[in-house]
Amino acid sequence: MRRVVTLSSGAVEGGYDTDFHLPVEQAVEASGLEWTHVRPGEFMLNKLWIWGPSIRAEGVVRDPFPDATWCPVHEDDIADVAAAALLEDGHAGRAYTLNGPEFLSVRDQVRIIGEALGREVRLERVTPGRAREIYRRQGGFAADNADFLLGFKDYSGAPADPEDRGALDLSAFGPLPTAEAVTGRARTFAEWARDHAGDLRP
Repeated sequence: MRRVVTLSSGAVEGGYDTDFHLPVEQAVEASGLEWTHVRPGEFMLNKLWIWGPSIRAEGVVRDPFPDATWCPVHEDDIADVAAAALLEDGHAGRAYTLNGPEFLSVRDQVRIIGEALGREVRLERVTPGRAREIYRRQGGFAADNADFLLGFKDYSGAPADPEDRGALDLSAFGPLPTAEAVTGRARTFAEWARDHAGDLRP
């Protein structure tokens, strides 16, 4: 083995992650191997784990931050970049921060999922505390990550204010890097919703 690819986080790029993914990156760099870091932001797939149960059962998404804007990345884009870094030359010593190609509010994402399903998916605004109750009751990924996803904890696990998460709007930073620079394409949220329509139907 002479190449290694780390699945890291875009939070390293922003300086938010200093004690989770960053030490792994540093260990890989010290290994003597050819290394490439893949640093995705929010996975589109998270929406399946968080919203899937209520979409399937009730046709509804309950979220405290309907206007929070982000640019989630398709998990297939992450995989394609990792594969390219392992199999192709020219990626050693590079760190690829990956986002989706569009800034989308939660409201936009719910609408796009409804279009992929061919039916309305309602968006119901709830308090952060109520959303945390729902996530914990669901179990799995949602329960394990409720405090971080809803802004009750920051990346290091310290207490935080959920209202800061609600005010998040990355569009102010302009276009963010995507998989297109490596693979020639970046999948949209609409593509993701169509890919997973079967997973979101009852």
